[in-house]
Amino acid sequence: MSGETGAFAVRQEEDSIPGGRLAKIAALAIGVGLAGVFSAALLLRTKTGAIRGHLPGGAPPGAATPAIAGVAQTPLFGAADGLALRQRQREELTRYRWVDRDAGLAAIPIERAMDLVAREPR
Repeated sequence: MSGETGAFAVRQEEDSIPGGRLAKIAALAIGVGLAGVFSAALLLRTKTGAIRGHLPGGAPPGAATPAIAGVAQTPLFGAADGLALRQRQREELTRYRWVDRDAGLAAIPIERAMDLVAREPR
């Protein structure tokens, strides 16, 4: 069996990479990258199009609406607004109230709700 010939012969592949083919692939990759950078630069230099407002010489974007501009920039739990919000949320979780009286839907304190759920048989 050591003298196999024909289609089933086992042979060792070359352990080298063809340098010319590798150089062509590298040059092509560099060319594609440079073309992308060049086209992006041309696109950014144009004075028309959807990106005009983002150019250094273009018109500035519009001002934010008051709802967005009024966002607190301080940590929520350290600011007076955050503490007041947390107190209101805690009060919502600890009181009985009607959510929809006509439908018979009521909210109960969270502790009571957890007790009721824990007592339910599975």
